[in-house]
Amino acid sequence: MSFLTDMDQNDRLSRLESRLRRLEGRNGKGEDQMSRLIKELVGMECTIDGDDFFNSRCTVIDADDEWIKVTVHDKKKDYTKIVRIDTIDNITLD
Repeated sequence: MSFLTDMDQNDRLSRLESRLRRLEGRNGKGEDQMSRLIKELVGMECTIDGDDFFNSRCTVIDADDEWIKVTVHDKKKDYTKIVRIDTIDNITLD
């Protein structure tokens, strides 16, 4: 039973750390600076690395404070994906 309690506490701690990072990154207007930069990339092609991506060529469709909608250009076909901004490690403009 102790093992399950530890897992629950780790999940809670991870969520709190994520919230804290978002709050620390906000400017006076309440927008996260990363999301502000990503909003400027709407319509542009880029390469994204992160938890859900590995060197994936994408076109940014839309973005808000927490989420980004991209079309991923795979070798066989294109598909649309919606991911959290905090899972992105870096973005390179093509």
